[in-house]
Amino acid sequence: MSSYLALLGAIIFEVMGTLLLPATKEFTSTIPTIVMSASYIASFYFLTLALKTIPLAIVLSLIHISEPTRQEA
Repeated sequence: MSSYLALLGAIIFEVMGTLLLPATKEFTSTIPTIVMSASYIASFYFLTLALKTIPLAIVLSLIHISEPTRQEA
């Protein structure tokens, strides 16, 4: 069960980092860039914890489902 909580943490941090990308203003705004980078680092950390017991195919399918979709105007 803790592996799935780690996977949930990875998903949350990855989505948070992705949503912060526009706030970085092409990496010229310092604080949002630092928070975005920390979010991606935390996401990879929790992902490695989840991959210790959950098969890669399941992890990738769950991450793919949770990603926000971009709508083109």
